[in-house]
Amino acid sequence: MEEVDKILILSLNHLGCEIDENEVSSVGGLDVNGVVGGVVRCVKAINPDCDLPSSLPHNMAQRFRVAAAVAQAVKDVGYPGDVGYQSLLYPNETDIRKIFMFLIEKLPKDTAVVSDEPLNRASLVHREAKRKVSEALGRPWLPAHCCRVLRSHASHPSPVTHYGTHHIQPFSSAHFKFPPHPANVPPESREYYEHHLRRVTSVVGVSRMIATLLNTHAAQLQTSTVLPPTTTKESEERIQLETIYSISSDMRAEEKVERKTEGTTETSIAPQPSHLALSPFLAATQMVDVKESDKTAMEASSAPVQSEKKTTEEEVRARREEQITALQNDIDTISKKISECTEGIKETESTLVKMSEQIEQEEQQRQQQVADLKVKQKTSSLLPESQANLQRLKAGQKNSEEKMVRLQRQWEEHRRPLSEHLTQLSLQLNNGKTKKEESVTELSLLRDKMRAMVQDAARKETALAQLKAQVERMNKDINRSVYTKRIADISAKVRKQKREIERVLSDTRSIQKEINNLSGKLERTFTVVEGTAYKEAGSKEKVRAVYRAVAGVHEGCSQLVDIIRETGAIQREIADLREQVDLEKSKKVEETLEQLKVDLIQVKKENALLKEQLL
Repeated sequence: MEEVDKILILSLNHLGCEIDENEVSSVGGLDVNGVVGGVVRCVKAINPDCDLPSSLPHNMAQRFRVAAAVAQAVKDVGYPGDVGYQSLLYPNETDIRKIFMFLIEKLPKDTAVVSDEPLNRASLVHREAKRKVSEALGRPWLPAHCCRVLRSHASHPSPVTHYGTHHIQPFSSAHFKFPPHPANVPPESREYYEHHLRRVTSVVGVSRMIATLLNTHAAQLQTSTVLPPTTTKESEERIQLETIYSISSDMRAEEKVERKTEGTTETSIAPQPSHLALSPFLAATQMVDVKESDKTAMEASSAPVQSEKKTTEEEVRARREEQITALQNDIDTISKKISECTEGIKETESTLVKMSEQIEQEEQQRQQQVADLKVKQKTSSLLPESQANLQRLKAGQKNSEEKMVRLQRQWEEHRRPLSEHLTQLSLQLNNGKTKKEESVTELSLLRDKMRAMVQDAARKETALAQLKAQVERMNKDINRSVYTKRIADISAKVRKQKREIERVLSDTRSIQKEINNLSGKLERTFTVVEGTAYKEAGSKEKVRAVYRAVAGVHEGCSQLVDIIRETGAIQREIADLREQVDLEKSKKVEETLEQLKVDLIQVKKENALLKEQLL
């Protein structure tokens, strides 16, 4: 058992138990926590879903519950013997050895992954691609420029260059002012702006260009009417009125230019007609070009402001509202006309579709009528010579029938060999399918055998690795002859025990045979003596006395034989009881009872403490 215990302790250490092999030489040397920890680790290795603590708590009630749960888990794994919380809390060496041997044998074996795919070049490339894609998906995403920097610094990685971001600059901007529009540049400065003006990158630098442009654009939006810095109601009304004034002034200027080009000399500005209203694209253009619209609005509104300085603010606002109302009315009128035109276009399109369909139908009817007309013309051309034409038609029909019969005969001559050839090909195809199915079945069997052989090889490799590790941990100073001698001694002891057992069995059989022979001889002797005495007992008194004595001796011998048999049975029972006593002594019943008494006292103390807490 010493070798068995060493193997069990080595297996438990592989599962994560910290057992000192120098101090603990057998399973009986494990304490309660060591036994429970080893059993729990074995159960978790067999069933990963099992959630049990690997150590016992200090509270006695919880210890009993945990021990009962561990015992139930061992039963669920399939342990055939009797196991309970007492087997773990008060263990004996024999039961614990049986439990550990069963659990170690139930541990899962490592199996190799076997692929059913053929190991050709395409499958290997596909497998390598899948592996690379899986590795790429497992890594964090990096921008392209960071990946390039990471590859360039791959030979000397560091915490700074691990993700390729050491080259990134802070997002800071510089002060920059856009040059004026080319139309607003004075003539004396135009040469400088065309030939000597520096680029944005040379002014603020490449690293700050994006941040500077974004910051400058945001500042322009805040100072313009597109994105005003304030959102009060008065500012919104002011911006709306200025925009409307700029649009109306542009419209009047366009109308004035058109009239001048047409040769008109009209000086007064008439009300704007609806067809000259500003288009949505032009309005959007005026809204985007903020600086030009502000300038135009100021130029257009400067004349009335100077001419009517004494007007009140209410009159100006009323006049502006009237202008807004007039413009809104023009917009509504144009919108109505646009909607009417859109509806007219839709109606025209639907009418056009219907007319196209009608034209197609009439064209089909015309083609059908033309075909009918051609047939009727050919028929009418045959009417003047009807008899001759009829004879020609009959002759043509007869020729067609003869040609049909001849073609059928030729087709039959060609069809017969082709059908026979098709039948042969079908038989060959069926035979090929059968052979293919047999080959597939044989291939599947070979794959199963190959999978089993690979699994067996993997198990053997695992066992070989374990044996190699065990050999490496063993003492190198021990000579091989020592192990050979130990094996020879064990074999000699086994052979000696076997010879002794055979000798005892042979003696037992010979004694049993001798007992049976003596019993039979005794019974036959008594039978012959009693029969002879019984025959002579009728005439002689002494013979009757001898008969009674023989009968008494027979009865006494029978009782003596029974007593001897009962004595042998009692001796066997005594030997069995002694073996049971030795077994109970090996179970350390007294120590277990002492531990039970200690646990009982601890439980009573905990119960008393709980009662005090409840009261």
